[in-house]
Amino acid sequence: MPRGLISGRNYSECDIFDLTLYPRMKEEPLLDNDDCIVVPVRNEASPHFRRVGNPSFGKMLGKAENNPTHDDCVNYLYKKLTNHNFKKIMFSTYVFEKNGSYEEQVIFSPLNDSNYTWYKEADARIAFHDGYYIQPDIGGRDISKFFPRSSYPNVIIEVVRTHSPDKDTFQKLLEISKTNHHVYFYFIGEGRSDSKLNGVFEFNNELKIRLSHYLIGGQLYKNGNSYAAKKANESFEHWYDYLKNSYFTYAMEKAQQV
Repeated sequence: MPRGLISGRNYSECDIFDLTLYPRMKEEPLLDNDDCIVVPVRNEASPHFRRVGNPSFGKMLGKAENNPTHDDCVNYLYKKLTNHNFKKIMFSTYVFEKNGSYEEQVIFSPLNDSNYTWYKEADARIAFHDGYYIQPDIGGRDISKFFPRSSYPNVIIEVVRTHSPDKDTFQKLLEISKTNHHVYFYFIGEGRSDSKLNGVFEFNNELKIRLSHYLIGGQLYKNGNSYAAKKANESFEHWYDYLKNSYFTYAMEKAQQV
């Protein structure tokens, strides 16, 4: 049953020939139960609502982590990112030298003229042209810009506790990383909101989230260095299997260590 976006009123096919309700449904956008725009059709034999365009979302790729630690961490990070007391937010990584020393490198920090808003789970969905969508744990974007760019990228945070992104989800993450999206993988151990690989730090009204594994521009990184790019003659499936058994598995094991 379509719903008017302005009035919140529900309409049925019987209302299409109602002299009072028909003008009302023409005054506002109508959405059906699949979140698709519809318009009333006054067909005397069969009055109905015709869809215009496609539903906002099709079929979801991947499966959500059914783990309390994961959910608690998502809520923890979201609460930090939406805390307006922080005057600055930074995402950083450690870059290690051959001698074992390291320096910290900022990956991204919203500029002073930006206006980043943060979303989680169902509000962070990203739809694709093939009828599928992914649902990141947390997403952020500069709402003052029409599209993301290198200095104002969209940000995706995937909290990884019990399993890494499946093949189809990772493929979509790889795809959007090529369009000015930063994808940050945040690995945690059971009962924790941080690990040896990443953590949250607060100082002088600034929030810093340190990461070790991330995806930018179609390339995976680990501590500031590119990691195992797909070879020219390598299938995506073979490359993904390698990453799952190395990049993600090693990180998940490391996150368990105290």
